[in-house]
Amino acid sequence: MGTKLVLLVTLVGCAKAQTGGQPGPDGGGGGDGPASCGELCDTDMDGVLDTADMCPNTPAGEPVNLSGCSDSQLVSELVPFPPFGLTWTPTGDLGRAGGLDWTYVGIQRKDLFHIHWIVCDDPMTPCGLSMDGPIDAPAERWTFSAALSDLPLGKLVLTNTTRIALQDGTMPQLNGRLTLTITEGTTAIPFADVATLKVNPRDGTHGAGVKGTAFTVKILGEVQDPSTMMWRPYADYYDGAPTPTMGTGLLVTSFGGSFYAR
Repeated sequence: MGTKLVLLVTLVGCAKAQTGGQPGPDGGGGGDGPASCGELCDTDMDGVLDTADMCPNTPAGEPVNLSGCSDSQLVSELVPFPPFGLTWTPTGDLGRAGGLDWTYVGIQRKDLFHIHWIVCDDPMTPCGLSMDGPIDAPAERWTFSAALSDLPLGKLVLTNTTRIALQDGTMPQLNGRLTLTITEGTTAIPFADVATLKVNPRDGTHGAGVKGTAFTVKILGEVQDPSTMMWRPYADYYDGAPTPTMGTGLLVTSFGGSFYAR
């Protein structure tokens, strides 16, 4: 009980130092100034002592992490993969029926306020689809479609156009579509633009805030068959087209996601 009483008196002294105590004989703070706190000062009264506080002047009432920083004092930072002690399991194929599943489990949140998963964020590996070789044309990169997406329900749709190289030397244009859904269990996780998420990304435009310790992303890439106007998984369509090479030949695709946290 004695220990608690001493600590209470010390904190009161710090509080007085914030509003100004009586000056001492040398013109500095008196007995109720900061010097009276010693190593137990908590100037911004956020519950973290000044000696360990990485974010001084925390706004009153805002929760802080173990370093004394509130959400409003932090910026989201890119986290190297794999982050947070998670396990990542990919299954399926992006360009085949059923698409690709990325499952993330075992996320250790610790004292993080936010974890964000940002789509197509690596500028060194442009996300896109090409059926005539490397992804080297701006139109081949995946671009957000507001008309096809339903962000609040966890559906993000990106589109592009590409050309397919055929045996007869022609290169007809195809429309491409990449559909992503993100869930925690059976519950949809909303997508949002990076400004809403308060993330300053490298290259991404959209992502999702992960609240729990596990989530799943489902991704399917398709092209529109010009003869039927139906959408088909792009690798299935390529297999059936009269292309000049066997197998996937000139078919190139790229997709990725990055983690940010604060």
